[in-house]
Amino acid sequence: MPKPLAARLRMGLTVLVLVLLGALPAHAESLEAAVDRILTRQLAQHRIPGATVAVVRDGRVALLQGYGEAEVGTGIPVDAARTRFRVASVGKLFVWTAVMRLVEQGRLDLDADVNTWLEDGLRRPPGDDGPLTLRHLMAHTGGHEVLERLWPAGPVPDSPEAYLQTREPRRVRPPGELSAYSDYGTTLAQHLVERVTGQRFEDHLRETIWEPLGMRHTLFRRAVPPPLVQDVARGHDVVRGQPRAEPVERVVVASSGSMITTAADVSRFMLAHLRGGEVDGQRVLGEDTVRRMHGQHFTHHDGLAGWAHGFMELQVHGQRLIGHTGDAYQFISLLALVPERGWGLFVSYNGLGEKNAAQHARMELLEALLGRDFPEPRPNLMLLPTEHAERFAGSYQTTWRAYGTSEASLAWRQEVHVSAYGGASLILRRPDGSARSWVEIEPLLFRRTDDPQSSERIAFRADNGGRITHLFLGSRPQEAYERAPWYDAAPLTLALLAGCAGLFALTVLGALVQRTPAQGVLAGLAGCHLLVLAGVTLLLRPLAPFDAHAAPGLLAAVRWGALLTGGLTPGLLFWSARARGSTRTAWLGFAMAVALGATLLTAWLYHWRLLAGR
Repeated sequence: MPKPLAARLRMGLTVLVLVLLGALPAHAESLEAAVDRILTRQLAQHRIPGATVAVVRDGRVALLQGYGEAEVGTGIPVDAARTRFRVASVGKLFVWTAVMRLVEQGRLDLDADVNTWLEDGLRRPPGDDGPLTLRHLMAHTGGHEVLERLWPAGPVPDSPEAYLQTREPRRVRPPGELSAYSDYGTTLAQHLVERVTGQRFEDHLRETIWEPLGMRHTLFRRAVPPPLVQDVARGHDVVRGQPRAEPVERVVVASSGSMITTAADVSRFMLAHLRGGEVDGQRVLGEDTVRRMHGQHFTHHDGLAGWAHGFMELQVHGQRLIGHTGDAYQFISLLALVPERGWGLFVSYNGLGEKNAAQHARMELLEALLGRDFPEPRPNLMLLPTEHAERFAGSYQTTWRAYGTSEASLAWRQEVHVSAYGGASLILRRPDGSARSWVEIEPLLFRRTDDPQSSERIAFRADNGGRITHLFLGSRPQEAYERAPWYDAAPLTLALLAGCAGLFALTVLGALVQRTPAQGVLAGLAGCHLLVLAGVTLLLRPLAPFDAHAAPGLLAAVRWGALLTGGLTPGLLFWSARARGSTRTAWLGFAMAVALGATLLTAWLYHWRLLAGR
């Protein structure tokens, strides 16, 4: 073989290998090839049946593609132009777009009391800490507790109005202070749109946004209309390593998760926001309104992402993005825009994937495409010496939870723990067990130590005395974390439950050794408490109740069981003390164990609203 030809062949093979290994610069691979490579691997690796994707660049649709199956095992491919996906809370962006149109027209005011437009029966009670406004609702800073994060509170309401009446949360902090993601707040805004326009919300969106933008496959429906079922992807869970299609669920609230759409339709919505509110001569928002809507109006810390007007901010690969995630009904979705660059991504997966891998998959795709299109180097920030790092150490509990209901226990179940490391950095451990090290770059602002160029940040807030009171995660603008007192922290809770279980089990075993009437009574009482603990364990399995719909019944059984055993404990202890044939020393030890365990367990159940509460 001539040497020049051999050299060219070797060069060609080298280039091919580099492309396959991803070692060439990102722009050497086409956008379609990059997305194909990532999505094909993700679906196979994470056991996700299908996905639908739209990418917008330079004010035009650059990619529109479906991957995999709409329902596992059917062979029906995902069509980005036809297959409808449930996009969950991505639909909230349409609520806020409708609100901003009415603000633009002077029919709504972001800073007026929402009671201005509410009818009797739905008016919010006045508070000493100021009125509730649309601006608060758009950043989820209404100050309300959050209900139904774990278990349904009752039958599914028949309308948004019924939902607002039956699921009204208590205000637990002043509006505008801390973010706590609220379906209730978005539903309230949706209802205001209906009140002001006199139209059903879906009809209003169709007339003012969907039809002008050419979005012909989008609807807000709690139940999928029978004629459309064949064009709607099914959500999937993973069972024994394989994806399994789940029944189509009836959505509780229209604004929270009932939007059904296609990637093609969402691409039109992205274009509208990236082109100043106009697409193909059809204007749905004014340019000034679009700029206002995209601007930040709330953040927990100046160094962190926060909220634009209804859009969640993200900091990824050195870029400021706005958008929204959607996680519900076995669908995982993401819409993200870089307004200054005319760039946008929408992706939706019709399966959770193993260990909820789809949540990480969407961010992996986003980061890969941002790195490909915007490869500018990110700054390597200077570090500050962190003095007294131990003052940050402690347990922090989310604001995205209930405070006065049986769901209050979510606080310690989703606790974030911070510890000092080496005197100059912090270790932050999340509920899933993952841990990262952080170092200070500005007062109370930290970045990751494993990736100096990462955009990810965390921040703290201190009171006037310098005591740390709050933790904020830059990747989670939808919630804040309040420092928990020692008696509410997860380690103490788990130690208490384990200790009670051990005491009750020891008492039962003791009855097998000391077979007396007294020990028998104590063993029966301890056994009843063990049954209560078993029910509590089923209810509070970390982050995943065994069955959300069965939980209210189990909760009622736990309550009645705890009340019964707690009420019988003093009398049975007194009776067993007088029973003949008891060994007093042995009985005394077991009696003290049962009394202590029963008292602590009952107090704990009461404290976390599991013994009483809504």
